[in-house]
Parts: sequence; structure tokens; C-alpha cells
Amino acid sequence: MPQELTDEEQQARRAKVAASNRTFGRVLSVIGVILSTVTLMLLVGGGVVMSALDRAQTAGANRSDLEPIAGVAGTAMTAAPGVVLLFAMCALIPGEQLRRGWIGPSAKPQKGILPSASMVSQFRILGFGWHFGWALVGLAISAVLIGIPLSGWLGGGWPSTLRTTYDFTGFWVIYGALAFAITITAFVSLAKKAWYLSALRRGVATPAGGPGKAFWRWLDYRWRFDLWIGGIGGLLIALSVTFLAGAVGPTGTSAEFAIAFRSFLLLAGAGALLVVLALVAAAQFWRAGESLGSGESFA
Repeated sequence: MPQELTDEEQQARRAKVAASNRTFGRVLSVIGVILSTVTLMLLVGGGVVMSALDRAQTAGANRSDLEPIAGVAGTAMTAAPGVVLLFAMCALIPGEQLRRGWIGPSAKPQKGILPSASMVSQFRILGFGWHFGWALVGLAISAVLIGIPLSGWLGGGWPSTLRTTYDFTGFWVIYGALAFAITITAFVSLAKKAWYLSALRRGVATPAGGPGKAFWRWLDYRWRFDLWIGGIGGLLIALSVTFLAGAVGPTGTSAEFAIAFRSFLLLAGAGALLVVLALVAAAQFWRAGESLGSGESFA
């Protein structure tokens, strides 16, 4: 029969496991950052290669000789960044939770038709400075990926002058829109944190929660729908610029611009409305009766 551990031995064992988890979390976080950087490098590298191929064809190179290279560069900007980014998120999310806390089985899983909340996590929330800094990084990336194609459409210069075969602006705008969606999510999360900590200092954020506790717990805590709504809003705002392609700049007509601008305003307005709704929902997190640095699984 195995000998039971003493209280001191159990405490030492828990401390050892916690330290091991933090180390593993740091490794996962580093892997996630590296993969995110690779995603950006694929997009930028693909754009640089496409531009070089366009210049080469202008200089007299045979198009058939350039097409295989263009195919590789195109692949590097289509599915590859999405797959790499998916793996990056799979490393970053649990990595940050383990680095700053723990993930483990729930002592009180919720029962129902399907089991839920079987796993819970507790983690130290990111400081305001780091949070704001990472949001600015996302804003800078989305500004580059969307701003460069947009400047070409508006001014009629590169990269709008590229031949269709080498046009990479669509890839950049799509991934730039995803980056902007993540950035808006980060800013909504930052506002959520500020409002929650303010409620905590005022003594209204307690385990008892507030009016509508069940609803706000489901919306803001269990599913984090406030962040999802903000991200979708950011995505719509970023994608709204695609209506301007071909309707602005030297080749656009006033009639084309009028139609495109109306569509731009509608989509951007819908996105802005979702962001406002996300902020309103985020401000109600204190009603959920939960700690901001915690979470639970769906299953």
C-alpha cells in the first residue's frame, strides 16, 4: 500500500508541478510568437516576390518561367498563413494561461444533457502596459497589410499597378482584416479589464454578481461573446475598404465611387455598431460574479 504524502510533501509536489507548468507555458508562448511572426513573414515575403516578378516580366522575362515562382509565392499567402496562424493560436492561448496560472479539472462540473465546465483555469491578468503594447502591435500590422493596398487604390501607384497574375493585395487585405479583428478584440478586452477593476475597487464586483447575473455570466464569461462581437465588428470595418478597390484613384468614376462609398459606409457602420455593442457588454462583466482572470471549458 503506497505511503501517503505528508502536507509538506504534497505542497512541495504542487509547487514543482506549478513550476513545470509555467515553464511549459513559456515554451508554448514563445512558439506561438514565433509562428505568428512566420505568418507575417510569409505575407510580406510573398508580396515582395510578386512585386519582383512583375518587374522582371516588365524587363522582358518570359512569363512561363515566372509562373512556377508566382505559384509558390501565391501559396505562401493563401492557405499557409492561415494554417500557421491557427497553430500559433493553439500555442499562445494555453501557453499564456499556463505561464500566468493553471488549467485543471473542475471541482464542480455542470451537469446537463452534455457535460460542461469540466475544465477550469485561473491566471494572472496581463498588465495594462503589456496589453496596450500588444494591441498597438496588432494595429501596426493591420495598418501595413491594409494601408499599403489602400494607398495604391487611392493614388494609382504600387501595388495597384501590378499585373493580375502578381496582384497580392487581396491576400494582404484579408489577413490584415483578421489582424484588425484581433486588435479590436484586444482593445475591447482592455476596456473590459479597466471597467472590471474599477467595479472591484468600488466593491460592486463580488461573487454574488449583479442584476441579470445568469445572462451576463453566459455572455461575458462562459462564451466571451463581448470579445467575439467586437472582433467581428473589427473584421467588418476592415473589409469595408474592399468596396473602394477600382472605384477610387485615377481610374475610378464618380458614379462608381458613389456606389462603392455607400457600400463602404454600410459595412463599416455595421462593424462600428457591433464594436459599440461589444463595449457595452464588456462593461457589464462585473454582473457575472466571476473573476476576470478565470475561465471554464465548453465540454
